Amino acid sequence: MKIAVVGASGFVGRNLLDELSETEHEVRACDIKPVNHDADNISFHELDITDADAVSDALEDVDSVAHLAAHPLPASTEDPKLNADINIGGTLNVLDAAREHDVDKIFFSSASSLVGEVEEVPVSEDHPASPQSPYGVAKHAVEEYLEVYNDLYDLDYLVFRFFNVYGPYQPEDSGALIPVVMSRLARGDGVFVTGDGSQTRDFIFVRDITELIVEGLEGDVRNEVVNMGRGMETEILEAIELVADVVDVDPEIERKPERPDEIDDFYADMSRCETLFGTVPNTSLQEGLEQTYEWIEPRIED
Repeated sequence: MKIAVVGASGFVGRNLLDELSETEHEVRACDIKPVNHDADNISFHELDITDADAVSDALEDVDSVAHLAAHPLPASTEDPKLNADINIGGTLNVLDAAREHDVDKIFFSSASSLVGEVEEVPVSEDHPASPQSPYGVAKHAVEEYLEVYNDLYDLDYLVFRFFNVYGPYQPEDSGALIPVVMSRLARGDGVFVTGDGSQTRDFIFVRDITELIVEGLEGDVRNEVVNMGRGMETEILEAIELVADVVDVDPEIERKPERPDEIDDFYADMSRCETLFGTVPNTSLQEGLEQTYEWIEPRIED
């Protein structure tokens, strides 16, 4: 099978390339940023998804597409239009190219942030969506577009809604909790929590996700939106303490007032994933943090 990975140089994209390098699939790694991979079955294709003609060229003759390219959540509040140009306009270029070239299936990386205000936990895929950022609005819009493209053009899709993903290749400047805390503690810097740190999140190791992406591209699961967490809640303070244990430091934790808009508890209902795939991601947070630190430690800068 020929698979195009759009957004291949990003955090999840690099992990997906590693996963696909262990298969016999022919992989086209597409991104505006260069990505080097020494696997024989992976080739790089420079691509800006806002260029419709370039997207069409990149997706010619491929069987499936894993679409991971995105303008990130933090930047979306600074430039909502750019976020829409990339995350909605660019994605429509991908969808149009996919139907033009009769792609069998498109995988799309959505985000749990589209849920917005949490009414009940665990959060199911049917939870009302009230996104509170341009990024969340765009992810929600694309999910709707995928359903419409399936109805109108028979373009099959599979959507994973990522919860708190962490792992190798995730940079500190992503702003995500795990790489920020791990990098700061490894440098001997302090960290902070808002409130008492009892807020819970659902942390999922990235390689659990990429394994299921490959299974989803290879298998018969189609036209589904699936939560991608562990279905387990971990307190923020507990997560920081686990990171400190892995880094082997006694953390200096500053307390700050809880943000008025902060969600208290947020974790995934994973029953749909278990029904469709017969499993749920099961890498423990301790094990995932250890693998993450193996990648981060050599890259720590003073």
